[in-house]
Amino acid sequence: MTQPIWITGGKGFIGRNLAQYISKKSQTVRGLGHGFWTEDDFAPWGFKSWLNAEVDFSSLSHLASSFGLPNIIFHLAGGSAVGPSIQNPYEDFQRTVETTARLLEWVRQHAPETRVVGVSSAAVYGAGFTGPISEQAQSTPFSPYGFHKAMLESLFASYRETYGLKLGVARLFSVYGPGLEKQLLWDICQKLEKANDGEVLLHGTGRELRDWLHVNDACDLLWRMATTPELPQVINGGTGQATSIAGIAALVSAAWGGRNNIVFSGIGRKGDPASLVADITRARELGFSPKITTDMGIEEVVRWYRARSR
Repeated sequence: MTQPIWITGGKGFIGRNLAQYISKKSQTVRGLGHGFWTEDDFAPWGFKSWLNAEVDFSSLSHLASSFGLPNIIFHLAGGSAVGPSIQNPYEDFQRTVETTARLLEWVRQHAPETRVVGVSSAAVYGAGFTGPISEQAQSTPFSPYGFHKAMLESLFASYRETYGLKLGVARLFSVYGPGLEKQLLWDICQKLEKANDGEVLLHGTGRELRDWLHVNDACDLLWRMATTPELPQVINGGTGQATSIAGIAALVSAAWGGRNNIVFSGIGRKGDPASLVADITRARELGFSPKITTDMGIEEVVRWYRARSR
């Protein structure tokens, strides 16, 4: 059955992939967020409409009056990385925390039966972990990005407990895939392109461990979460597999080809923990099982990058 679905922050990497994933299930998806898009731009991603606007009472009410109330809202609007949050913490706060507060208050007043899935981040966990992290682990973020995602989660918990709203949070780990023009894989590909069988220098030690989740698998998890009979309050989004940054760099280099030599500065960046790997027991209880292995996903990203550079 068709369910009216809204995605805030729909122009972002996860948002547009999620819209495409959901539209293939014959669902009606409407997008809201920053950025001008013509129909020729947004339609291929599966959106039936796109509203270039802030996530506030005016824009949400405009969508409702034009198309009716949604059954599900995926809330992806907000900050997207540690680095920009350190450079502009108040802007990150506005994008993540203020946007979330406005959305939940609008839902409380106008759409209390709507399910809302908020996208958070493994950055809420902070540092000090050496193995898979469960949702019950103590959250000790140490970057503005992590703190603001934790505030998003607190707002979801407050509105769920106080008003009985149908709210859940997905803590996504390292989401990647073709089309992501930032972060580690993009950085490595850019450096390999310039290196021409030379040396490629990356920050950190290379021993940092991350849980790499392909965007297609992330979309599958978000959809399962939103449509399960009992909406989970908090759930990790990952694979449960740890891969070092050096291992990721080696996979990218192998897929790229050539004789590049990847070296690490040995200096970690502030806000980068040594290990962030998900315990995905709860996700598996929803029937979730990652389909795309890391080596398959890395090869896909490299093919996409090289194709777009021609």
